[in-house]
Amino acid sequence: MKLLNICKGAVLAIGLTASTAYATTVDFIVGGDTSVADVSACLGCDVTIDLNSGLIGSAFSLGVGETKTLAFFDITADTNNPFFAAGLFGVDATLAFATPGGSASAIGGGGFLSAFGSITLGALVWDQNEFTLDFGNGGIYSVVFDQGVDLILGTAKTIYADVTLEAAPVPLPASALFLLAGVGGLGAVRLRKKKAAAA
Repeated sequence: MKLLNICKGAVLAIGLTASTAYATTVDFIVGGDTSVADVSACLGCDVTIDLNSGLIGSAFSLGVGETKTLAFFDITADTNNPFFAAGLFGVDATLAFATPGGSASAIGGGGFLSAFGSITLGALVWDQNEFTLDFGNGGIYSVVFDQGVDLILGTAKTIYADVTLEAAPVPLPASALFLLAGVGGLGAVRLRKKKAAAA
């Protein structure tokens, strides 16, 4: 009977721990290893690819299921030809996090056609654009790099990255405390029942 009560307490503690752990938020800080490099070939234009200036060091918090969209980098075609320009570009990008840790890296490529410097049709495709990262104790987040075909006004396009918290880490010290509290609580209930029976 005593063993059964202990088992009940353990199950109760685990349930309480799970519900508490997954209600927490996780802090993210974009790390200094975040980078973007370009290799471009252009006809009648120059392509520049620049990391968003405020990205490194930026911080945010996410609850489970929440998503943060980050302005990752900008692609700009400086058209020297006033009528028509076409270009190809390559991108080597890394989005790294100092907190909670982990990084997503991919190589992408694309091209564009620009008419009169005012309307541009562009495309970007990555070798991998979806990542799942485990940062310990059951904590998981995902990163998705923007890709596809887009028609824009002008010659500049911002590429975004979505960060989603899939699962919050389970705080192990809290698990131990809940386990002790559950076992202790059942012991107190049993003691109270014995006193009531004796009276």
